[in-house]
Amino acid sequence: MIGTIRAFVEAILIQQTRDRTSFFFMIVLPLAIIVIIGASFGGVRDLEIAVLGEGTTADAVVEALDATPDVEAVRYTDIEEVRSDIRRFDIEAAVIVTGDNTFEFISNPATDESFAARSVVQRVVDRVEAGVSGQSGVSVSTQPVGEARFASQGAFALTAAQNLVLFTFITALTASSILVRMRRSGVLRRSLSSPASPVGVVTGVGAGWMALAVIQAIIIVAVGALAFSVNWGSPVAALLLVLLFSLVGTGAGLLVGSALSSEDTATSVSIPVALILAALGGCMVPSEIFPDFLATVSKATPHYWALEGWKELMFDGAGAADIATQLVVLTGFAVVLLGTSAVVLRRSLLS
Repeated sequence: MIGTIRAFVEAILIQQTRDRTSFFFMIVLPLAIIVIIGASFGGVRDLEIAVLGEGTTADAVVEALDATPDVEAVRYTDIEEVRSDIRRFDIEAAVIVTGDNTFEFISNPATDESFAARSVVQRVVDRVEAGVSGQSGVSVSTQPVGEARFASQGAFALTAAQNLVLFTFITALTASSILVRMRRSGVLRRSLSSPASPVGVVTGVGAGWMALAVIQAIIIVAVGALAFSVNWGSPVAALLLVLLFSLVGTGAGLLVGSALSSEDTATSVSIPVALILAALGGCMVPSEIFPDFLATVSKATPHYWALEGWKELMFDGAGAADIATQLVVLTGFAVVLLGTSAVVLRRSLLS
């Protein structure tokens, strides 16, 4: 059994390096996108400060912030969304304007931008309060937003996680053409004439796909960490997330490769399906901005649960226990996809 599994893993990896389409999606495209987006996020951007509140005072704060060089005011209505976005470094800080014209300042004090944002807000509210009441010297109170574990985590971190989920899945799915080729050429059927059992063949093919997905994930994690200082969070939790989502991709790739009989069809089906699932799961734009209907649909994709796990690991300092729900859901996806693909592949071998 072990020898059979090793032989199939080696054969599939060799086939992958020779398949130009699969090699492109596994190596060339993800590295190009990561480098381009990572470099673009490396530049200086405006200090984004959220403003919560209604009325003339809040409007005056927004106007004063926008008039400040290199500062952009962003309107918010939900305090929990503000805290979440600050933890994830989507915005640097926030100022809450209450009905009695008092102000509260929210930021993550672990970041360098927090001090700059506080200074800007202090000057702005002093100026606005002076215009409203003829007095200045307003004190700005602060409140915590929850722990943001990595002070050095930048805006590129979320994009790195999105690319990890996108390309791990798309590599496993597009590689389904290799399985179709192995079936049509008779390689798998001939393997049954050897001491290998149908179970051993199915397991070996699955192990080969798992190796592809894990290698893809390792490449993206390594590039993100080494080239752009992305901290992926708890090593144990990150490993579990990588392995489980790789199993999901393995099951999807095996199912497509077992069910279709043409390499061209497998490729033409795999790419659109992978991109649609990625878009619905939040790999293109964050699922937080989806309308209610799409937000509900998003939860039916494994991509959504994988990304939610990465967000908690990378931005909230979560551990394996904290993302137990995401891990359980991904396990369910993996069991269904692997079980179905194993049945379909075994039938095709024995028919």
